[in-house]
Amino acid sequence: MVRAAGIDIGTNSFRLLIADLGPGKFVPSCKELNTVRLGEGLGADHLLQPGAIERGIAALAQFAGMIDHYQPRYIRACGTHALRLAANRDLFLARAHSALGFAVEVVDGAEEAALSLRGALFTGKGALEPPLLLVDVGGGSTEMIWLAEHGAPPMIRSLPIGAVNLTEAFAEIAPESLALAAMAGHVRARLKEGLTDLALPAAGCRVVGSGGTATSLGALDLGLAVYDENLVQNHVLGQGRLENIFAVLTALSSEQRLALPGLGEGRGRIIVAGAVIYRELLQLLACDEIVVSDGGLLEGILLSSLPSAAGL
Repeated sequence: MVRAAGIDIGTNSFRLLIADLGPGKFVPSCKELNTVRLGEGLGADHLLQPGAIERGIAALAQFAGMIDHYQPRYIRACGTHALRLAANRDLFLARAHSALGFAVEVVDGAEEAALSLRGALFTGKGALEPPLLLVDVGGGSTEMIWLAEHGAPPMIRSLPIGAVNLTEAFAEIAPESLALAAMAGHVRARLKEGLTDLALPAAGCRVVGSGGTATSLGALDLGLAVYDENLVQNHVLGQGRLENIFAVLTALSSEQRLALPGLGEGRGRIIVAGAVIYRELLQLLACDEIVVSDGGLLEGILLSSLPSAAGL
C-alpha cells in the first residue's frame, strides 16, 4: 500500500483527499472540504479579491497540518478555472507554496477534464462503463468528456460556464424568473457549441454527472439529511425528478436554500445555476437521466500524483 494526497483548488471549494492505495484497494484516511469561494467577485478585471485570497490561504494552511499528520508519500495540488483566469494568480500561488510547502499547479481545461474522467472511472467500480458523457459542473467552468469505449482517446470540451460565475453574472436581473430565463438561454448556447464539437452519436448517450452540483442534486433527490457518498455514488437522477427538484429550489429564497439538509456549506447560493446546466444539457440531448458520480476531479488529482510504475 502507498499513501497519496490530492488537493483540488476550485472556484467554489477547496478539497483535500488522502488515501492508501494498492492493487484493488482504495482506503481514504482523510477527506476535507472548505467552501472558500475563491472566484467570488472575479469580474471583468479578473482579479482575485483580498478576502477570497485570505480564505484560500487559511484553508491550505489547514490542509498542510493534515498532510503533516498523515505523511503521504505522493502529493499533487491543482488549481482550476479561477486560477486560470486570475490576473493576480502569481500572488496567490506564491502564498499557497509557502502555506503548503510545495507548488500548486494550474491545469488547463483539457487536463482538468481528463483528471475528472480518471477519477470517476476509478471510483465507479465498474458501474460507469463507456460509452458515456461525463459532465463535471464546477464553480467557474463545465468540463464535458465523451468516452466512446475503453482505450479510445476521450474527446474533451471545457466551457466557461459554472455555478459561481453564472450566479454572479445574472444576479442583477430581477425578478429571478427573468434571470433564470436569461441564464438558461446563455447556457444552452454554450452547451450547443460544446456538444457540436464533441460529435456525439445520434442515438444519444449516457450522461454521468460529477462534481458538487451533481452530488448535491443526488443528495436532494435521495432526501439525505447528512451527505453519504456511498448512497450518492451511481445514483440515477431522472429528468422528471430533476425538474421537481428545480421547481422546489426556485420557489425558495437564497437563505432557505442555504438551510437545506444534505448540501455542503454555501452550496445553496449556487445550486440553482448548477442545476440549470444539467437541465439544459438533458433537454438538448433528449436524455432522461443522469448517473451521479461521487468521484471525479479530486480522485483524479490524487491518482495522477502516483508514478506510472504504481499501476493504478
